[in-house]
Amino acid sequence: MGQPPCSTGPRKSVGAGQAALVLVASQGAGVAGRICLAAWSDRSRSGRYAIVLVCMVAVIVGLAVLMTPAGRAPVVASGVFVWLGFFGFGWYGPWVAYVTEAAPPGKTGFALGLAMSVNQIAIVTVPPVLGLLVDLTSSFTPAWALLSLLTVVALAVTAEAELRTRRSVSDH
Repeated sequence: MGQPPCSTGPRKSVGAGQAALVLVASQGAGVAGRICLAAWSDRSRSGRYAIVLVCMVAVIVGLAVLMTPAGRAPVVASGVFVWLGFFGFGWYGPWVAYVTEAAPPGKTGFALGLAMSVNQIAIVTVPPVLGLLVDLTSSFTPAWALLSLLTVVALAVTAEAELRTRRSVSDH
């Protein structure tokens, strides 16, 4: 049996060895991202939120590329996966520092605990949901779109919280 038809055009594939190399490269990029983005976050005059914002936008851009015909080309997709590894894994350190610094005085533990709980729930639930979505649609495009949507929602929520925090600080 062949692969099911893809609703967004012909499906391209790579062998297991090549896919494993892309996974290793993406993970390696994530390690580099954790180090580089944390160092940038520690030295940035624009604050940690700016680095978190850059990471979210970079993830949205990468996922958008995957939803285009160019994103179906193995070489392009491989490069995008490395990009997503850098920003999609690398965001974590600056995000944790941002959550910690943005928490109200005396509420750091609660804020960090809540953020980590939501993060862990997403880590456990999102992959099976994405897999089911790919199985139901015979396409990765809806999964990339859902991840983009979730990132856009996270971006909007954090932007609103950042604006409230800045207004509160400027009012005092």
